[in-house]
Amino acid sequence: MSQPVRVALLAASPMYYHAPLYRAVAAHPAIDFTAIFASSEGLRPHDAGYAQPVVWDIDATGGYRHVFLRKADKNAIGGGFLSLRDWDVAAFIARGNYEVLWLHGYNFVTHQLAAATQRLLRRALIIREEQTLLHQRSPLKAVVKRAALSLFLLQARALYVGTENRRWFRRYGVDPQRLHFTPYCVDNDRFRQAAERLTPRRQALRSELGIASEAPVILTVARLIPKKQPLAVLDAFAQLRSRVRCTLLVVGSGSLEADVRRRAAEIPDVVVAGFMNQSDVVRAYGCADVFTLFSRRDETWGLVVNEAMNFGLPVVASDQVACATDLIRDGVNGFVVDHRKPADLAERLRQLVESPALRERMGVESARAVLRWNYEIATAGVIESVQASVGERRWHRATGV
Repeated sequence: MSQPVRVALLAASPMYYHAPLYRAVAAHPAIDFTAIFASSEGLRPHDAGYAQPVVWDIDATGGYRHVFLRKADKNAIGGGFLSLRDWDVAAFIARGNYEVLWLHGYNFVTHQLAAATQRLLRRALIIREEQTLLHQRSPLKAVVKRAALSLFLLQARALYVGTENRRWFRRYGVDPQRLHFTPYCVDNDRFRQAAERLTPRRQALRSELGIASEAPVILTVARLIPKKQPLAVLDAFAQLRSRVRCTLLVVGSGSLEADVRRRAAEIPDVVVAGFMNQSDVVRAYGCADVFTLFSRRDETWGLVVNEAMNFGLPVVASDQVACATDLIRDGVNGFVVDHRKPADLAERLRQLVESPALRERMGVESARAVLRWNYEIATAGVIESVQASVGERRWHRATGV
């Protein structure tokens, strides 16, 4: 009789874009899966940098076993290392008798306690973390971090989400044989179905969003906060708009929203739509011709790029958007530009605005490329890491083969 491997995930909070992966892992017959969350913030109104309470309208907890730690309804996830201090996690891990503990993230007291408990029990540890080396720290911080992380990651297996994240794990000493690919992805089917449904309504969608012109629409979807550089996007668009007719659609909210709206009022054909939830944002993608994300730092992936590519949009991203390394082939399905140069952003956008043929060709390539970033591959990476963690003999007992 098969004996499934007991696997626990510890994450800060449920997130809708991780839920399909958790469901797929939980459905595997060789795994007995439990998700442990330190906070319920992902399910309740929270700021998350949007400068307004947000509740995501996509299911984040259905289809897999999950539990919350004792302070979950009070814990917030936007703080630093000390913001999650759940002392009950150690007892929870010990009682659960989990053969494998999968940590999503590491930089909270709660996660460190869980990892220490699992190691004291001499059981396997897997880390998934999306950090990159794109934004350099000060020399002193870099030295301290390298020493601490190299020790923390010692003998753990790692789930990397893309090329830049893989480089991060390698920098901190994780051997290639302990690395497993679990790509960051979105529900491609959901977005493609939305694209098919909304494409015939393109002109109506534009009207609903206040876009009066029939000229090409450039879309950016991001929190309106400094690191996303929304004001630099507006500066680039102002340069572009002085040369060619087009519209900029800005979706998002945040601390810079008032500044963005003031600057937008000075430029023709800018529409600031504000925050749009997951079930609604597809309307913005559906009326766009080009997508841009011009972050200057700490963009450890950029899932909005995955979303846009499912709508067949060419993408212009900054060199600080980590997913650009994997998802954007410069000159094939978009362009990668220097995050310090709005003029370069304006020039690449001009090329796309002025050439319907180029937009069409690059959009087709985007839609094709993003299909390789899916939950099936991510699930396979998790299963592979669990199998390697427990060894072939234990895995055979779990599978019954």
